[in-house]
Amino acid sequence: MKGTILSILLCWFIFSCADKKNESVQLFVIAGQSNAMGVGDSSQSIIGEEPCYEYDSKKDSFVTLKDPVGQDDMHFHVAKTGSFIPSFAYNYAKITHQPIYVVQCAKGGSSLSPKAEVKDWGNWDPSGKLLSSSFKKIDLALSALKDEGKGESKLAAIIWSQGENDGEAIGKGNLTAEEYKAGLKNLISEYRERFGSNLPFVIIETGRHASCKECDEGYAIVRKIQGEVAAEDKYTFIGYNETKDFIERKWLKDPVHYNQDALNDIGKKLAKFMVEHNIL
Repeated sequence: MKGTILSILLCWFIFSCADKKNESVQLFVIAGQSNAMGVGDSSQSIIGEEPCYEYDSKKDSFVTLKDPVGQDDMHFHVAKTGSFIPSFAYNYAKITHQPIYVVQCAKGGSSLSPKAEVKDWGNWDPSGKLLSSSFKKIDLALSALKDEGKGESKLAAIIWSQGENDGEAIGKGNLTAEEYKAGLKNLISEYRERFGSNLPFVIIETGRHASCKECDEGYAIVRKIQGEVAAEDKYTFIGYNETKDFIERKWLKDPVHYNQDALNDIGKKLAKFMVEHNIL
């Protein structure tokens, strides 16, 4: 009888390990420009005990998530030095009790429209390098998950923090609101065409410009468009809408970049929003 029980327990253990090895996980992509990349303070970044990982394109493998997140690779930039990503991931994992995997596809100074690009810093139009580079990095991350025995993993969402360059271009008359809206809708369509028609696209609203009036007016137009696009599409969301209050909260480290208090708040509230909206 003892032998039979031990055999049953051994079989259960083996099958449990096999199931765990082949479990699928969901991958979150963080894309955009410098506030997606993060220019906060890594010493004040959130560190949790939950299992959270980021894809390292230089190592072609997943590593434990911590700031500075990202790599100077594939046209993207590493955080300088803190970001919202650890706060998002560890808070999300704490709520869901699931390991979190992320891919950082952010480039400081990048625009959505080629008309808003400055100093050859890149743009997210299909004619530019960043969108296609993000496709490649996401594909590599999904392949790495499969190699690690995670089964047929898929994207959970694109988290988008961008709009400062385009807002400035709108404010200065170099880009129209209609052009920005068309570009944002096209970007979302490009991701869904490649990774699934119901892929959630979660927007962190563009904030304010603290020292340039015409730029700040352009930022307000960008926020309005972001809200319109989310209202018009079932799977597009405004995941965080408090960036317009950061000047009053003294959460800017310069006229446009969020400090670590702001980044940690974004991550925490974004995680809560996504769980509440079943973006899992």
